[in-house]
Amino acid sequence: MLERLRCGVIYTAAFRDWLGEWRSREASANFGLVPELTYVRIKEGQRAGHSWVSLIWRPLQGVKEHEIFQIGSAKVYMNIQTRRALKERCLDVKDEAVVVV
Repeated sequence: MLERLRCGVIYTAAFRDWLGEWRSREASANFGLVPELTYVRIKEGQRAGHSWVSLIWRPLQGVKEHEIFQIGSAKVYMNIQTRRALKERCLDVKDEAVVVV
């Protein structure tokens, strides 16, 4: 099952469930912080075409409400560059790793 965020990012039920489990495991050590999902794709040079997704915890200071998205039980911050790069792309989980298709 696929779902779409208001910014156009698509995600699978597997990603939603994985993110909820990750948040549950990590949240107690990161009270008052929000997960930040970042997507990086190299366009030029020797590593052109490589990409990755990272999740880190960040403070809420400076985060605008429209930059926070509800994915299942988890609220996630995505900056404008990540939202643009992932628009019409799908977040999924394969072998416990986040993949973008």
